[in-house]
Amino acid sequence: MIPVGVGRSLMTSYRALADHEIRARKQRKMLCRHEIGKKTLLIRWLLGIRF
Repeated sequence: MIPVGVGRSLMTSYRALADHEIRARKQRKMLCRHEIGKKTLLIRWLLGIRF
C-alpha cells in the first residue's frame, strides 16, 4: 500500500503537469491568432479570414 501523503503528492504533481499542458496549448492558440492579425488585408482576404 502507498501511504496517503505519498499518493497525495503524486496526484498533486500529476495535476500540475496536466495544468501546464493545458496552459501551453492555450498559449499556442493565442499566438496563432496574433500571427493571423499581422497579415495584410489582401492575404487575409485570400485566406478567407473574417476581419
